[in-house]
Order: sequence, then structure tokens, then C-alpha cells
Amino acid sequence: MRKTLILAVAFVAAVAFSSATSIPGAAAGAKKYTLNNSVGKNAIEFVSDAPMEKINGTSDGVDGSFMLDAANLEATTGKITVKVMTMKTANSKRDEHMYDAMWLDAGTYPTIVFDVKSLKDVKVTTKDGRSVVTATAVGSFTCHGVTKPSTANVTITYLPESAETKKRASGNLAMIEASFTVALAEHNITGKAGVVGKSVGEKIAVTAKLFSNS
Repeated sequence: MRKTLILAVAFVAAVAFSSATSIPGAAAGAKKYTLNNSVGKNAIEFVSDAPMEKINGTSDGVDGSFMLDAANLEATTGKITVKVMTMKTANSKRDEHMYDAMWLDAGTYPTIVFDVKSLKDVKVTTKDGRSVVTATAVGSFTCHGVTKPSTANVTITYLPESAETKKRASGNLAMIEASFTVALAEHNITGKAGVVGKSVGEKIAVTAKLFSNS
């Protein structure tokens, strides 16, 4: 019985290991990557596309870090935070409305957070020392005090440390592009009566450009 149990555990471990996706030539072991504007400008873009108006916005108040094991990309975890008061739409009056209690309520909920629990559907291509990882990030999204399960399409460009990368920052570099949508109703964002669905989209498209080093 004991021998059978040991064999079963070994089999499960072997299956788990074989299902892990890795970056060729990269050292195994989880490393912490921290967003760093020296690597590239960290920012998000958000778009509200409604019948009466299309609104484009940006934010550079982005912070966060993640743990990445180049030998097991599926196990990637992390947290990205955006400060609501850094979100801009090129219209100061509209921005004031966006921050107030009827919309994002920045006074009560000053940050928006994407919490990554894992990656799935991972694929890796490598050329000339540069590896590009495409995957779906699985986690949760917190906005306006409401947390909901969420996924994002991500592309990670991984560069091992070299004399060239050291000109930006020490360690390995990981540059990420992520995209997902946010349904306002799911986060109890109702806005002014009659505005959502006409001047403000019911769903907001979000794109993040993130730059980090280990």
C-alpha cells in the first residue's frame, strides 16, 4: 500500500513538472520582478466607446511586482496597482467627475488592482536571445471596492541580463503588454442616470504596458 502511494505521488509530480512551460536556456527558480521606469515607461490606457462619445484615457501611476520562474511560467503570480487620481482623459472637468463618488470614488477607493494568480495557455518563442511568452493571466480585478475574477491576454518579452540590458537596469528584463475589459455594472459603477450606455461605455477596454527587472 505504501509503495503504491509513493508511486502515485511520484506520478502526479511528474505530470505537474512535465506540464510546466519554460523559457529555453533560462535558469530555474522563481525571481521577483519589480516595475521600473528605467526599463520603460509603465502606463495603462483605457477606452470607453459609447454611441455618443469615445473617451481615451491614460495613467502613469502604476506600481507592482510579480514572481516569475522561467522554468514554470504557469506559476507566475503578481499584483499591479493603479492610483485612480493619476487617471486622465485630457479633460479636467470630466476627470473630476470620474474621481467623484458617483463614478470611481477615488476618496474611498484610491487604487485599482489586478492580482495575478497564474498563467494558462502559455506559449514561448525564442529568437536571437529574446523570448516572447504569450499567455492568459488568471486572477482577480478590484475596482470601486468590488473584486471579481478576471483574465487578461498577456505578452511577455524576456531578456536575460547582458551588457546591453544593463544600460537600462540590472538583472533580467521582462516587458509585458496586457489587455482586458472591465464591465462597470460588475463593480457597482452606475454613474449619472442615463449616461452609461450613451456617453460612457458599459465596458471599458484596458491595455497595460509594463516594464520590470529582476
